[in-house]
Amino acid sequence: MERVELASYKLRGAAYSWFDMWEDSRGEGRPPARWDEFVDAFMDHFLPAKTMVARATEFELVSTMDARVRRFVQGLSPLVVNEAATAALHLDMKYGKIVGFAQAIESRKLKIRAERESSSRARSAGHSRRQVPGRGPSGPSQSYAQSSASAPPSVHTNQQSSHLR
Repeated sequence: MERVELASYKLRGAAYSWFDMWEDSRGEGRPPARWDEFVDAFMDHFLPAKTMVARATEFELVSTMDARVRRFVQGLSPLVVNEAATAALHLDMKYGKIVGFAQAIESRKLKIRAERESSSRARSAGHSRRQVPGRGPSGPSQSYAQSSASAPPSVHTNQQSSHLR
């Protein structure tokens, strides 16, 4: 009983709403739910048997335990990975573990930054290859520069400058 109650405090969002409905469906006056009842109901709702069998089969195809762990972690969201790593640190706090954790986080951040910059460069390279009317390889033509000097900025000019930022 205590385990179910404690677990319910950690539930959020859809899982918490489901728990409230599940508890109400059990009816008034019934004894508190046992852990195995809760786990069965939770798994039935959030991880259908068909999905669990497919994931188990996929997991068993991975050859070594280290490879299985890597495969599992790769499927987790970055937030879950960070929270799990932080929780693991609290369980066995040692200097070497903290240093390794910090290095792994830094490496992950650098990789994400490099991927973002690479995709950003690829997108901007696609925009810079378009020819803009009135612009030669060295900038705007003389007549364009003179005529636009006293005119208010146009939408076209603002769009050009936003690509350069």
